[in-house]
Amino acid sequence: MANTNGAAAEAGQNRVEETTTTRLSLDKSAIRRIDADEVDIEKSAIGVASFERGTIRQSSAGIVAGRSVAMDEVRTGILIAPVVRGDVHTLLDMRSAVAIGFGMVLGKVFLAAIRAGVRRVTG
Repeated sequence: MANTNGAAAEAGQNRVEETTTTRLSLDKSAIRRIDADEVDIEKSAIGVASFERGTIRQSSAGIVAGRSVAMDEVRTGILIAPVVRGDVHTLLDMRSAVAIGFGMVLGKVFLAAIRAGVRRVTG
């Protein structure tokens, strides 16, 4: 277990708890939290990743948030990124979250309109 702070970090076949750096390269590693400007991750497991630009290949991640993300054969729980390239399977991304939120608002408005109509009819 390690906590790495600095300009660059590299890990191979390790378990790392948390890292904060400008550039990170991981291969066959498990990491709980990443906070970096640029990442290159391959065949790893990630809990939470936050970065500006990054490439993730053949990995799994809980939450990924980035400005520009390239992914190849990646599974994520939540993906928050305006620019995503590659093969990624996610449970919830930005478009899905907006659609779900919009649907919830419309449903709430629809139910309020029905309640108001019923109150008006019944007195």
